[in-house]
Amino acid sequence: MKRTQISCSRRHTERRGATMVEFIFVVPIFFTVLFAGIEFATIGTIRSTSHNAAYEGARLLVIPGANAQNGIDEARRIMAVVGVDTLTVTTTPAVIRDDTTQITVDIEIPYAQNAVFTPWFVGNRILRSTCTLKTERYEGLTP
Repeated sequence: MKRTQISCSRRHTERRGATMVEFIFVVPIFFTVLFAGIEFATIGTIRSTSHNAAYEGARLLVIPGANAQNGIDEARRIMAVVGVDTLTVTTTPAVIRDDTTQITVDIEIPYAQNAVFTPWFVGNRILRSTCTLKTERYEGLTP
């Protein structure tokens, strides 16, 4: 019986080394996949939110009486919800008049300044979102 106990403990000791080697190989791969998943989820959230922010900014500008700053402020407010504060929002035309027929809101987000884990991998990538809507401005009903 003592002989069986010795061989069992020897196998356990030999297996402990193999487990450590497996752990050393698996953990970096696991964390790389985990962090890549978080990074892709972040970029997806920023992209979809930027599309929505461009739409909501343009939607606010198509109504009579709005000015370009209203749309810019709305787009910035929506992007701040997901933690993006480094972005450029522009409207075309820059000054909205009564004869303006369409509004375009452009959002540019430098991803390196908004990335979670990998800003050094993405370089100078810019996420862009654009929305163009026709305005609701018209001369009124003609008889």
